[in-house]
Amino acid sequence: MTFTKIAAASALALLVAAPALAQPPGGGGGMRMTPEERAAAFDKADANKDGKLSFAEWKTALPAGMADQASDEQLQGFFARRDTDGDKSLSKAEFTAPMQRPQ
Repeated sequence: MTFTKIAAASALALLVAAPALAQPPGGGGGMRMTPEERAAAFDKADANKDGKLSFAEWKTALPAGMADQASDEQLQGFFARRDTDGDKSLSKAEFTAPMQRPQ
């Protein structure tokens, strides 16, 4: 595995480990977000306020630089795994659901 792939895999692992897309208020580093904080992050990312996140809304809500550290294909794969009903968007329930470790 090349360094670039390792770096991208590490960035993706950060996404998988964090159930939300933004740091908690105050930049809490490795702190886990509460369900309320995850719901607030969803509401903030839902730019058109339709109650779901498109891939574009989700991608723009990623922490600074994170989208640049993984390929679009990797990000789309992660998004698709969260999209449990296959409607090409994330509901608040899909967004805030606990993350499952990849097999």
